[in-house]
Amino acid sequence: MQEAIDIQLQMPRPVAEALLSSLREELRNGLQVHWYDDRYRTVPDKLRSRRILDDYPALAGHKRTIGALRAALTAAQ
Repeated sequence: MQEAIDIQLQMPRPVAEALLSSLREELRNGLQVHWYDDRYRTVPDKLRSRRILDDYPALAGHKRTIGALRAALTAAQ
């Protein structure tokens, strides 16, 4: 298993919401860019996102950060 890195950030709610929105858009664009690559053409739609995330760690990092931000924003309500 790879070594995990923990990061703790504190930011105002509007900044966290803006970052969440930006990360979602970047993830959406990143998946869209690779979705129709020949490399993934034979991968079933249900498995394609996971395969792209496995191949592009930066996009996977976006997804993990989105989850952490959503959880933090929900907990802060």
